[in-house]
Amino acid sequence: MLALLSSLLGAKTAPDAFPRLSDNTAGSATLEVRKVLHGEVDGLWVVPRTRQVVAAAGGYLWKFTDQGVLLDTLYARGGMYASGLMFSDDGYVDWVFTGSAQRKPYGPQVDGNGLTPAQVVAALQQAEVVEFAKTDQGAWAYVWQGGKGWKMDISRHRELVDTSCGRRSHSSDALHWSATCFEGLKPAPALWAKVDADSFAGYGQPQPRVEVVGFDRRKYHLEEGVSGQLTGATLGVALKIMGYPGSLPGRYWFGDAHTRLRVGPGSSDVVQLKAFVPFERGEYRFLHNMRWWEPAAVLPGASSLASPLFSVHLRAYGERAGEAELRKYYEKDVGLYVVRPRGVADVPLAQRTAPAWRPVFEGPSTRYVAVQGSVEFEPAATHAAGQSVAALPPAHQWLRPPLQRPMPDMLPPVPVNALWPALHQLPSVITVRWHVPGDDDGDAVLRITLQPAQVQAAMARVQAHAQSQASQGARARRTTPPDIVLPDPAPLELLLRLPPGAAGATRIDPALVEQLQVLVRRPASAHPGTRNTPPPLEVPLAQVQWEWVVRPAAPPVRVSRPAGEAPSPPPAYLALMAPLEAAKEAAVPKGAAGLSAFLQQAQALVQHPQYAENAPSLAPRITAAYADVLNRFNNLRQLGSSATLVRHYLAQVHPHTSPVQADSSLAYNQGVIASQTLAFAIHMSEHRDLLNAVMAQLLAPPFDVLQQTNGTLAYNLACYHAVQGNKPRLLQAASAARRLGKLQAQFMADKDFERYWQDAEFLKALQ
Repeated sequence: MLALLSSLLGAKTAPDAFPRLSDNTAGSATLEVRKVLHGEVDGLWVVPRTRQVVAAAGGYLWKFTDQGVLLDTLYARGGMYASGLMFSDDGYVDWVFTGSAQRKPYGPQVDGNGLTPAQVVAALQQAEVVEFAKTDQGAWAYVWQGGKGWKMDISRHRELVDTSCGRRSHSSDALHWSATCFEGLKPAPALWAKVDADSFAGYGQPQPRVEVVGFDRRKYHLEEGVSGQLTGATLGVALKIMGYPGSLPGRYWFGDAHTRLRVGPGSSDVVQLKAFVPFERGEYRFLHNMRWWEPAAVLPGASSLASPLFSVHLRAYGERAGEAELRKYYEKDVGLYVVRPRGVADVPLAQRTAPAWRPVFEGPSTRYVAVQGSVEFEPAATHAAGQSVAALPPAHQWLRPPLQRPMPDMLPPVPVNALWPALHQLPSVITVRWHVPGDDDGDAVLRITLQPAQVQAAMARVQAHAQSQASQGARARRTTPPDIVLPDPAPLELLLRLPPGAAGATRIDPALVEQLQVLVRRPASAHPGTRNTPPPLEVPLAQVQWEWVVRPAAPPVRVSRPAGEAPSPPPAYLALMAPLEAAKEAAVPKGAAGLSAFLQQAQALVQHPQYAENAPSLAPRITAAYADVLNRFNNLRQLGSSATLVRHYLAQVHPHTSPVQADSSLAYNQGVIASQTLAFAIHMSEHRDLLNAVMAQLLAPPFDVLQQTNGTLAYNLACYHAVQGNKPRLLQAASAARRLGKLQAQFMADKDFERYWQDAEFLKALQ
């Protein structure tokens, strides 16, 4: 018996028992691993009072149950505060806590200018949420209590308002959320709690979270590309012999790790999956592109019921040579996954009153915002067997995803979208919503009422047509080659269609809704190139009613300039910048040969007679141009050109741009230049003088790493101080980098910190 048990435990598991994450079928007898978002996730929060989980990704907030069932989404690109509310001059959005996506007007404004600072604190300290804003002329408090918001004018106390305070994090900085405070006012207890990302493998846990039992090699990876390998094998080896710290570029395999993931109290449940990871220095390294999220850690009460999540993201330092080639192997896996009990999100067969379907939208562009919909189901439906079926709760769906924002000189981001489930009941109402940017910033909301019986008849007609085509194809294949495609198993589509509108329109003209069409169709074939593929049948619905809940303003009319009228002259500094921008675009493709023209243009610009009067506008742009070119040279490993660029910047340009202090982007891009210099020069002895110059000119007091918002700069500073052996400054920089989102595991894998891996103070700074 023992021999039999031993043979069973040692037997190899069938390959299909470890599905790839993109297959979305991983699980165990009791658990399922399901992808709930595709794309990179910026952060995760929990609202304890509702036990809901909120993810930030792609410029939207995504609200889930604690079992990972998607409930709602909100466009959140402006006015968001770290407290979870969106405040603007004319209203607020408290969707995170109330579910209301509509901007609400403030109540009567309170005048706090007659109060002392202590009285202001007393008036505000009982509120659930207080945030602050100020301009050169005044200041005010945004107050939210019991679902209602109002403003307090505190212009008299403007100097006590800080619009950049509180505990910063990688998530809030990446999302540009504001954190504000008032001197003497203690922060109110947070209404939502940030979920800190942990290492996927469970680094530091009593029992590892994962076990790898197999590995399928897929790609042999050369760190920093062939040129980096050659440099490491020659100059790098010589530097190591001379005693310089650091590690040489590695060479190792990437592949699919057959992973057993332990989940639940006591790690009693095990799910099996494949994860694309490197096998490096004898270890499977999950830390570079996988994170673990545990909402239960910040939920009170029966927290063990909350399902854990994990995310797959693009590997850091994706700009390095060879990284772009790896992306195609795991890009489909990028996203947010939940590990939950099986069947939590499934609709039981007994509650299904319609074939699988999805709502979709066709019409004028809404550019970078999604067209969203909330579907209400028939309240008195009957099952196919004639039994009455209760309507399911309304379902939230995207009818059309947004366009991707262009990212010049960068790899395109992974598009963010949900894996929208098919719907299984007949619709009675669809409420359509889309964000309308501009002066009338807000949402357009359109309510469409349908006749469920008519929808059902249209679905039946589409299905019958598809079946007829399938039968005709089957008969044709008996005598001729197969040239008719069987209908796809994809859900039917309930299509909301508007005319395309005016050429070049980027907003939906509300007048077009008069021509709204609602149709049922089967999606176009997945094989559009196949001969004789019949077009999908579209069945229009005749009895459709609609009404505006929130009608948007008509798009602004473009007024043509009268013939012969000269356009308004552009700002003078734009003409001065044009030659520099042209030289910048030509510099990188030509390498060192194109760099001299860029440097000459930059030096000529800061010495131009009109530079002084335009310095507040020109200095940030010139600094940004240097940061951009340096990034690109580093990405291409043209490190000699990088060094030349930084030396020229410090000697010829920085003295002219540094007096401009009012522009925060200038300081940020100075930090980028410093960070990128540290990244390539720390282990290159020939650039020791350049390191010293950067530390003296860009990172000397009043620079304070604890006040920085650039996590990469803080991390590279930690590397620098670790190599230099300056432990006090290392601890400061490491603590700042951790606060800004750098993972503990990243420090423990970087050879720059090897001498500190057993140091108690260093380990404490990483907590």
